[in-house]
Amino acid sequence: MRLFIKIALVLSFVALSQQVFCQFDTESPDSIENLILYNHMKTFGFVAHNLGLGIYYRNGKRISIFKTRLWEIEAVYMKSYKQKKQLNSYAVNAQRYVYGKLNDVFFLRGGIAWKKLLNDKPYWGGVEVRLHYGFGASIGIAKPYYVYAMYFYEVSPGYFSYNIKTEKFDPSQQSWDDIYGRAPFTKGLNEISLHPGVYAKIGLNFEFGKRDTKTTALEVGGIVDIIPMGIKIMSGQTNTVFYPTLYISYSFGKRFNKY
Repeated sequence: MRLFIKIALVLSFVALSQQVFCQFDTESPDSIENLILYNHMKTFGFVAHNLGLGIYYRNGKRISIFKTRLWEIEAVYMKSYKQKKQLNSYAVNAQRYVYGKLNDVFFLRGGIAWKKLLNDKPYWGGVEVRLHYGFGASIGIAKPYYVYAMYFYEVSPGYFSYNIKTEKFDPSQQSWDDIYGRAPFTKGLNEISLHPGVYAKIGLNFEFGKRDTKTTALEVGGIVDIIPMGIKIMSGQTNTVFYPTLYISYSFGKRFNKY
């Protein structure tokens, strides 16, 4: 009797296993794909931070079940907390500009990062949470800010007009009502200066989707850029050395095996 019960239990377990496997195989055609550990990944992303926008690219390699090493490159625009667009109400068809701005500033970052698995997602999908942290070199790119300056002249007694000249902003020469608007961004590209530094970052990466070969993720975190020589964005400020920012990003890409 005991032998019969044991045989019945074994047969029931085998039948149940086959049923579960059949359901797994037929109802989720991508499930086998999700059981494979892929050793490489490539992602592209867009980032928004509290001082601007940017884009990035990452190329990663799995170094263990729980950890991936990434090489990343990122370009972001950086503005000042103090800058504010305004309009000269005395000029006809005037354009918006930032009074007091000396430079348009961009940061180009390149470095190494790691993603450590905190919460894995089941084979049918869900959200996977990873800790993302890294560091690297950061280069501040500063381009002088040009404006359309107005020069008034008397047409007839009591009547004035003005000429417009494209000039680099100079707070000692131009008041807010002397500016017609911002000049084209291309003006001053030949005067770009480079300011080397470093950066460090940390964040949480939330990856979702049903297929492990395709990645779609949101990431939130913080980055600090350190430029030892400093960069000045606005007049009246000292050269800023530390640039801490909070960011949120969206990325998409793929995983694959490479031997």
